[in-house]
Amino acid sequence: MKIFQSSIIYKRLAALSSLALLLIMGCTEETFVEPKLYGSISGKVLTLADKTPLKNVLVRISPSGKSITPDSLGNFRADSLPVGKYSIQTTVDKYKTDLTSVEVEENKAAAVSVFLIPDNNQNKSPLLPTVVKPAIKATGVALSTVLAWKTSDPDKDSLRYSVILFREGQSTTVPIAMNLHADSLIVSNLEYESTYYWQVITSDSINKPVYSEVWSFKTKPVPDFAYLFTRQINQNSQIFSSNGTETIQLTTFGGNWRPVVSPNRERVAFISNINTDPHIFISNRVGGEVKKVTVLPIAGVSLMDLSFCWSPDGLELLYPNYNKLYAVHADGSGLRVVAEAPAGRFFAGCDWTSQGNKIIARVTGSSVYDNELYLISPGTGVLNRLVTGRPGKMGNPDFSVDGTKAVFTLDVSNFQNNEGRQLDSRIFIVDVASGVSSDISINKTTGNNDLDARFSPNGAKIIFTSTSNDGFSVRNIYTMDLNGVNRTEILQNAEMPYWR
Repeated sequence: MKIFQSSIIYKRLAALSSLALLLIMGCTEETFVEPKLYGSISGKVLTLADKTPLKNVLVRISPSGKSITPDSLGNFRADSLPVGKYSIQTTVDKYKTDLTSVEVEENKAAAVSVFLIPDNNQNKSPLLPTVVKPAIKATGVALSTVLAWKTSDPDKDSLRYSVILFREGQSTTVPIAMNLHADSLIVSNLEYESTYYWQVITSDSINKPVYSEVWSFKTKPVPDFAYLFTRQINQNSQIFSSNGTETIQLTTFGGNWRPVVSPNRERVAFISNINTDPHIFISNRVGGEVKKVTVLPIAGVSLMDLSFCWSPDGLELLYPNYNKLYAVHADGSGLRVVAEAPAGRFFAGCDWTSQGNKIIARVTGSSVYDNELYLISPGTGVLNRLVTGRPGKMGNPDFSVDGTKAVFTLDVSNFQNNEGRQLDSRIFIVDVASGVSSDISINKTTGNNDLDARFSPNGAKIIFTSTSNDGFSVRNIYTMDLNGVNRTEILQNAEMPYWR
């Protein structure tokens, strides 16, 4: 029994001895732990298009779990990253997410540049434009006006605009202006009393263009201006109308002069050399709907001194062509000879009154200083002298409202030269029944000429051109009473007046 117990004790002691030996041996060896190495990432986030920084950018670095927001210049930095490979995910609204790989090395800063491009799938179209002015269906709009609209873009994109404008009765999809930065456009040369339609096309250069509704407005009515006249523009004569303060230009092509208004006061006839030969054209009272009337040109001695008239019913135009006085319908048809001048004489100007159905005409010889006035019967073409034997350059006659008188001009100096210059042209009124005439230019400035005299529509005044006799000074338009008093300047740089 004792022997068995001793054996067990011995085995236990041996086991303890072995364990102690192992512990002693383990304590004598050195313990080794591998050290961790670190680096960093330094980067910049910019747009690819213009290399500018963006706001609200988020940079995620995996597998570090770090999230960084770049500064205002687009710079970011992540320190204390264990060496190894990382992925950098960059996200910001409206731009495509970027994923860039980078390797971090010991004690080094890995440099990263991220360039973002827009994600058009996230971009929204501009809002539908709305009108600012003119108001929808506005009336009385000026012929030069501002078209204005407003819109916005959800993504704050830069917007460009195109504008379509067309008049009622027309149709077009061609813009009158394109690639506008401003949300307004000045339009000019619109026509009176016309309805216009317009539309704005907005583009953000990303989405399909956005078309506004079609808006409309109507321009102001045709002005009922009293005066028509000729004015020199760039060495060409053009037709204008005016109320004394506001003036509009009726013609812009070729040379145009001698405006004469129709009896109903709605159409304007004038001489034009746009076709080289001088012909009579007509337009509406603001210069629109222009058309040529004559087939045979207006012709005679001294082209700029020639004149013509409407028939009292407004159906025909009466005009000179050398030794013949022609009438033609306002549509260009029905050309006929009304009268022939005496042998060796030429018609130069005329007027036609319904009072007694008479025509008065100026007839010249081969010289502008050789003139007579005749009364003519429209039905028979018979001529009767009214004013004759008056040497000096004469102006064209114009009947009074009642047809009992006529006004004309005459240079009483009887000066003559090759240029047809006048030194003292005065206004005369002649009694049609007796042929007796009287000078009414009693207050005319010495050295000036009174020219192109006509009666006012109510017969109470005379309208005429006044200018220095030097041949180059500016011409101005005046009115005065029938007795020559109350001379009043109404228009400057103007001649050949007609009072509607």
